[in-house]
Amino acid sequence: MVRLSVSALEAMTPEKRLEITHLDMSNMSLTKFPMVVLTCTNLQVLYLGINKLTMIPRELGNLVNLQWLYLNYNELTSVPRELGNLEKLKLFSLSYNKLTSVPRELGNLVNLKWFYVIGNKLTSVPRELVRIDLTLIYDGVITFTFTSEATCETVDRVIGLNTFSDLGRLCARFF
Repeated sequence: MVRLSVSALEAMTPEKRLEITHLDMSNMSLTKFPMVVLTCTNLQVLYLGINKLTMIPRELGNLVNLQWLYLNYNELTSVPRELGNLEKLKLFSLSYNKLTSVPRELGNLVNLKWFYVIGNKLTSVPRELVRIDLTLIYDGVITFTFTSEATCETVDRVIGLNTFSDLGRLCARFF
């Protein structure tokens, strides 16, 4: 894991930036997304948590090698749908932001195993995110791991999963 400031990352040659696979820029009081990060195309792990970011550029969806993405403890009000292009993503933390929704394109994240949305103002979750082997963690109270095709079919056909209260009913009925 490499911990670098924005200026240190900008000072690196483009070739050196390509060598970075794990980058920690957390807790640096960043108010704007450091666009230089987008030149680190071999990134697998990116920590941008505990900052003051209010937006994430859609171009972040071009970092297709990302496997872990931490955007927790920021001030995000939306998530670009292009992040649904990050098909290798296994862990995605959006906890403690100001989100009221997440894009249905995140359902394209076929390798996503852990999705953290604790401490947001979400009232619904896209149906596309309810699938086998995804652990959805929200409000610090309930964790849902969908582990069978039958459970996912039940969610889709019977419950509909339109709101988190529906998700709570699902928990009571099937787990």
